[in-house]
Formats: sequence, structure tokens, C-alpha cells
Amino acid sequence: MTKILKKIGVYIFHSNTIFIQLLVFTLVVSVVPIILISLLLFNKMSDLVVTTLDKSSSQLVLQYMNDINGSFFRYQDKLQQIANNTIIMDELLGKGDDSNPYIKGDKVSKEVNKSLRLEGYSEYRNCMIYSTVYDSKIYGNNVSMLEEAVKEVWYIDHPEYKGNIFSYLTANRKNKVLSLVQQINYIDTNSFKNSDLGFVKLDLYADKLFEPPKDKENGTYSYDIIVLDESSNLIYESEEQLVRELDEIPFHQLTSNQMTAHNNMLIYKDTVKRYGLDIIFLFDSHVLVDKQEELGRSIIPIILIVIGVIIITAYLFTRSFAFRVEKLVRKIKAVEEGDLTVTEEIGGNDEIALLDKQFNSMVKRLDKLIQKNYIQQLEKKEAELRNLQLQINPHFLYNTLETISAMAAIKGLFNICDLCEKLGEIFRYSLGKNYGEYVTIEQELKHTKNYIFIQEARFGNKFEVDYNVQSELMHAQILRFILQPIVENAIIHGLSNHTRKGKLSISIYQQDGDILIEIEDDGVGMSKERLQGLIEYINDQDKNIKRTTRSIGVKNVNQRIKLSCGNDYGIMIRSELNEGSCFTIRLPIVQ
Repeated sequence: MTKILKKIGVYIFHSNTIFIQLLVFTLVVSVVPIILISLLLFNKMSDLVVTTLDKSSSQLVLQYMNDINGSFFRYQDKLQQIANNTIIMDELLGKGDDSNPYIKGDKVSKEVNKSLRLEGYSEYRNCMIYSTVYDSKIYGNNVSMLEEAVKEVWYIDHPEYKGNIFSYLTANRKNKVLSLVQQINYIDTNSFKNSDLGFVKLDLYADKLFEPPKDKENGTYSYDIIVLDESSNLIYESEEQLVRELDEIPFHQLTSNQMTAHNNMLIYKDTVKRYGLDIIFLFDSHVLVDKQEELGRSIIPIILIVIGVIIITAYLFTRSFAFRVEKLVRKIKAVEEGDLTVTEEIGGNDEIALLDKQFNSMVKRLDKLIQKNYIQQLEKKEAELRNLQLQINPHFLYNTLETISAMAAIKGLFNICDLCEKLGEIFRYSLGKNYGEYVTIEQELKHTKNYIFIQEARFGNKFEVDYNVQSELMHAQILRFILQPIVENAIIHGLSNHTRKGKLSISIYQQDGDILIEIEDDGVGMSKERLQGLIEYINDQDKNIKRTTRSIGVKNVNQRIKLSCGNDYGIMIRSELNEGSCFTIRLPIVQ
């Protein structure tokens, strides 16, 4: 089985084009995981919907609790204003202008109504102040003596009114009332004695205060509400008999701010901490099933679309990638067949583009190396041919020069002896029997001086030569035969046709780690056009360019230097017509 799978893998991933391999790989690593993830999504869909509904329900609960807490804060603030009203305190103590209990009660009622201003709130029922100052009777719409309260329903149910909240049924037993209570205390500023003047009681309709919001479409409640006091006594339920239907649920054991599932309901509990009220929220879990089905209907088309997009994107990407790779392979095959002119670039900034760029650079360097090697071999053959031509019977030439020198000595023509001696040294240096490709500056300079000695004998007092050479460079190595051709060019083309006595300067010095050799004359010079043409000629590697032989020596020297030392070295020329010329040779230091 393992061998079969291995063969299948080799066939798929190594026997097809890179396009097929990439496409299969991309689809395997993208589509298959998406399918598996989709299956997991379907399995986890219920948890996802529960979490979503939990957050939604928590938001509804939070909004509801904010409203309820805001309402309680508002009513408690009203109670505080009434309890701290100095006019009301004075009237309760009998410190007012009038002692009539009904006139005092009317004043207090007006103050109560001014502090309340709750006409627009449907849950507001009534607000009463009950005085315990029995020696100062007071009666009114919103004030009375506590002894009168014993006849009222709330006092019968809650004779212990000292708490800050309690609930009761109205006389007709139809409406549940929630009462908020605030003690009225008076502190004598002289004796700092605290006196209990009574309390203020604010009555609110529980069904109006705690009623949950209704759905705008069908007019039903969005969720149900149960309100219990600290003793788990029922204060409000949004649907009748709701608590009896859920009597098996221990509401007091529910964890606050946490969703609990029960049958077809989701239950959430929160608390109004100031008054110890537990508010139970009941959400219908049928919404959960509907959401699950809705999510299933919406997620499947999305998954199919995503898979389709991935397949199309994978095809386009792998096709583009494979095309670039195939293009690079074609270039490699072309170079393998000997075509080094492949220069078409593959665009982009990725690794393939970088690989293509490096490959093109390698091909160009390879082409240059081949051309350079070919030129060097050709020039080497030409040099060997010239050497063969120069070596034709050298002993015959030496013997002839010695014969001429001896005959001149007999005649007393010692200047001819000197010329023969210098010419013989030039022959020996040119044949290179005792020299290599590189010689010292001292040797190259001696050869050049021998040449200048012969030229001075030829031209007479036509020019003079000035040497300026740094002594520490005399043993530095330079290419052989690079100085004499430049000096010859300066004498023949710069000084020989000059009407006055000319001057030739040869300077050798070190600059920026290189050797600079300057051959400067004050001869006829060159025009700008001729100078530009000469510079282009000596730097052109095309052997087929036809040119007069007057500058071929300069070009050969320049090309030899560049081939041996690199393109950073060679000959630089500057010249002014009728002012002279200067040839500067730049060479590396070779010890």
C-alpha cells in the first residue's frame, strides 16, 4: 500500500509540469482544510448561535437594567430633595407663619409637587409625607400624620415601614404598588440633636415600572420579566401565572449575569443592588433554533463561493508562476545550446525575478569572458608572430652592429659606437630573452632613454628631455613596452614638426594607491575634434575599425593595460592646439 501511495505521489508531484504540481498542491492545502473547517463550523454552529444570542440578550438586559437603575436613581433623588426641603421641615415642626394644619399641609403639598414634577411618568401613583411630630398636626393632599396611615392598606401589610422599599396590592387587589421610603431627619444647629420628623413614601405602579419593551411588529413582549424582593416575594411578573409555571426553578440559586438554559427558555438574572431586587429575564429559545437554521442557509453558499474563488485564484496564480518558471527554463536551454544573447527579463521583485536577473548577469559576464579570452589569445598569437619576425637571425644583427661599431671606432667616430650600443640594447630588450611580461620602472625607463638617445642623434638639438621620477618607485613592476611607444608618439607627432626647440617631460609618481606616468610635450597639440576622435579610437575594442597607423602604438598600449589590469586603468589624454599634449598612464602598484 505504501509503495502504491509513493508511486501516486511521484506521478502527481514529479511526473507533471510545475503548473500541475502547484495547482494540485494549492488545492490540497486550501480547499481540503476549508471543507474540514466547514464541517467543524456546522458542528459548532449551535455554540456560536448561543454565544451570539447570549451577547444580544446581555445587551438587552444591560439596556433594561440601565433604564431601571436610572428610574430608581431619579425617584430616589426626588425623595432626597423632599426629605431635605427646609420649608417642609419647618412646617412639620410648626415653625411656619401659620399654625393651621391644613394651611401647613397645603404648603407642604405644593413643595412636594414642585420637587417631584413627575406628571409625565405613567408609573407614578402618589407621594405622601407622614409626620411623627404629634404636637404639630398637619394635613394635606401629600402630607398627613402617621396615625392616619394605620387605616391604609400598605400599613396593614407593612407596619414595619422602616425599610427603604416594600410592595403591596391596592385596595381593589388589582394593582401591585412599589413604595420607596425615605426618612426625614432634622438636625438642630444649636444642640446638634437629630430628630425624626417622619418619612416620605413614593408609590409606583410595578406593572408600569418593570414592564419589558414590546416588539414593534406583533406587539408582544421581546422577553418576560419576573421581579423578586430580598425574601423572594413576587413583586412583578410580565405574564400571569409565570412564576407558577416555573416554580421548579430555584430563582434564588441562579448566578447573576450568567445565561442558564431551561427547557425552551434561556434565563438571565440581574440585581438592583440598592433595593435588593432580583430581576429574572426569560428569553424564548425557539429563536436559537431559528438562528441555527438561518446560519446554515447562509453559510453554505458562502463556503461554496469561497471554494470557487480559491480554485480560480489558485489556477490564475499557478499559471502565472509556472509561466515565469517555464520562461526561465527556456532561457537556460537556449544558453545551453550556445545562445548567449538571451536578454529578455522576467518582471517582478520576487525570487524568480532575482534569479532571472542573476542569470542574465552571469550570461553577460560569461559572454564578456569569452570575448576577452578570445581577444587575449588573438593578441598573444599576434605578439608571438611579431616576436618570431623579430627573432629572425638575431645573432646576425648583433654581429653586424658590432662590426659597424668596430669600424667606427677605427675611424674615430665614437658617436656611431654609442648609437650601435644603444640600438643593440633596444634589440635585446625588445626580443625579451631575459625579461618577462612585467619589468621594473628602472628597466622600462632605461629602454626609453636608449630610444630617446637615438632620436636626439636623429633630430639634433630639436628637443630636450626632463625626468621627474620618485626614487621609491624605481623597483615597482609595470608592463613591458608601455612607455617607449607613448614617448615615440610625443616626439614624432608633437615635437618633430615644431618650429622652435621643444621640451619633453617624463614624470612618474604615486597617487591614490596607483602609479601615474605622465609624458607631456609642448609641441603642436591637437584640436578638440581630433582629441575626441583619438580618445574614442584607443578605447574602442573593435579590431575592424580602420585607422591610420599614427596612433596604433598608443591604442595597443591602452588595450594591453586594460586587458591585464582592468578597465579602471589605461591612458588618459589632454591636449590644446599649439599648446602641447599630455598622456597620463594609470597603473596599479605591483612590487
